[in-house]
Amino acid sequence: MHDEEHQCGFLHRLDVPSSGLVLAAKTYEAYYDLKVQLNAGEIARDYMILCHGWVRPCLKDINAKVYWRGLLPTTAGDQGKPSLTRLKVTAHALWHRATALSLVAVRIATGRRHQIRSHFSYVGHPTVCDGKYTAAATFQLDQALCARNFLHRYRLAFKDSAGKEHEVMMPVPADLMISLQHVTSRDIQSAETICHWVNGNSLRSWQDYTPLISDFGGKQADMHT
Repeated sequence: MHDEEHQCGFLHRLDVPSSGLVLAAKTYEAYYDLKVQLNAGEIARDYMILCHGWVRPCLKDINAKVYWRGLLPTTAGDQGKPSLTRLKVTAHALWHRATALSLVAVRIATGRRHQIRSHFSYVGHPTVCDGKYTAAATFQLDQALCARNFLHRYRLAFKDSAGKEHEVMMPVPADLMISLQHVTSRDIQSAETICHWVNGNSLRSWQDYTPLISDFGGKQADMHT
């Protein structure tokens, strides 16, 4: 499709400089059919992010309105459009044995501008190397670990016009893999999960990932690289 009024067939966007899959239609029929699915929340969009802090595994949803105007950063809170981000904390790690990090699998129920980045900043866990939603000093330090926003859309699932289900997955890009290889896992489960993402094997749907089992008040396993 070469029609700018229909976004040249593109159903959604990715934040720059994030990475991952983008869905585009080749025909008007497919475009409108997919648009209906998107508006109804029937297209699954799954992401992997690395964010600051050890996110509590009990945090399952971020339900906060999102507001934006022009090119200004998006704000999450009491104003704007209803927005829901679902998450599963899959690993805790350290960088340079000082900076706490969490590897989180994410599914968005709504697709607002910068939704994931603004939501995670709202709960105090901004995405690694995010120049818009972290403090300038943090952003500068992050660049030694990762050269860009650590957010990757690894899975899309949708139905064609005949109702047949389709699923597409994309492994973590090489630059993000290198970043993950430089962090130290907090426990055995985290080490296994990070290894899984780095190897790019057996990617799965967001709902099939097992959240991290971690008691913040209990004893942690030895650090693993």
